Amino acid sequence: MSGNRDRLEIKIDNMEWTLYDRFMYGGLGYGYFCFPTNLIKIICTVLFPPLGTILKHMKISDTFPYITYETLSNLLNNLNDIIYTFILTAMFYIPGLIYGLSGLKCTATEDQDQFKDLSMDDIKDHFKDIRKKKNIKRKIQNSN
Repeated sequence: MSGNRDRLEIKIDNMEWTLYDRFMYGGLGYGYFCFPTNLIKIICTVLFPPLGTILKHMKISDTFPYITYETLSNLLNNLNDIIYTFILTAMFYIPGLIYGLSGLKCTATEDQDQFKDLSMDDIKDHFKDIRKKKNIKRKIQNSN
C-alpha cells in the first residue's frame, strides 16, 4: 500500500498525473486549490442577478456601522445598473445573468492591468521548489 502511495506521490510531483489519478486517489487535496475572491458575488448573481449587482455596488465598511451613507449613496448612484439587471432578468433570466456576470471583476485585480500570465514552466518550477524542500526535510529526518 505504501509503495503505491509513494508511486502516486512521485507521479503528482513530476506533473505526470491525470485528472483521473487525482480524483480516484485523493490527489484533489494535494497542492493548492484557489477560490475566486468574489465567489459569494458569483453565487448570488447566478441565483438572482440583481442581488449580485447590488452586492457589486455595495461598499460595506469594515467597522460598525457597516452600512453607511457612502454605501447607500453608491447604491443610489448605480441604481440604473440594478434596474437594467432586474429588467433583463425578467426577460427569461439568461440576459440578466449574462449582464450581471459581465460586470463582476476580481477585487484584487480590479484596478491593476499588469499581471504576469503563468505558463506551465512556471508551475513546474514551483513544484520543483516544493520537491527540493521535501528532499531537504527528508534528509534532516533521516539524519536524526
